[in-house]
Amino acid sequence: MNISNSTLSLLSNKVRSLCAYWDEYMKDHLEFWPLPGNFDIHTESHCERVLVHAMRIGEACGMDDDALAALAEASIFHDTRRKDNYCDVGHGDRGADYYWDYCRKNKLKFLPETFATIKFHDRDDQQGEAYISKHAKEHTDRAIMIYHIFKDSDALDRYRMGDWCLNMEFLRIPEAKSMASFALALVKETMDPTELQKMWDLIAPFKDKMIRAEKQKQNIK
Repeated sequence: MNISNSTLSLLSNKVRSLCAYWDEYMKDHLEFWPLPGNFDIHTESHCERVLVHAMRIGEACGMDDDALAALAEASIFHDTRRKDNYCDVGHGDRGADYYWDYCRKNKLKFLPETFATIKFHDRDDQQGEAYISKHAKEHTDRAIMIYHIFKDSDALDRYRMGDWCLNMEFLRIPEAKSMASFALALVKETMDPTELQKMWDLIAPFKDKMIRAEKQKQNIK
């Protein structure tokens, strides 16, 4: 993993082990569609950081091993089928289809919670929750918790686009809110400083537009 030993030392042994396993699995087995431009926004390094956040939050919330596996698989698959570095609504559907097909052809156990989380990670919470409530049935609360933990984990890596890009009011899980400073530090540690500043400068002119869009997405007037 592209993370320093000092940062890894902040993680529990279990989280370090899970992150190392799933990060290696991603790099050895998964295929990401190439994206236009030369920007490290939705690539493997983003998924690696999301994986770290998901394992930390999942552990802090007392999620069981199966739930942590679902979160790990969602972390490494969720952006594999993006067409661009913008909103690209629908890449969740494509990523979920890739996950389903991959599990069918390879020795990876298909987890419905992972499929739902990937499928709706780029949609409003209400859509994902409605789908999960319809299909999870006996384990709805657990599946929705996995979905929320993942979406917060993905959101914590918004710092890669600017140190203003994360609005903690939109985070769903209390444990996620306590990890914001760690998330910013992780971005600064794992991205080249020059490239990171270039990214921040590129996105800065769209700050107001992005904030308005996020508020509309969250149905905040």
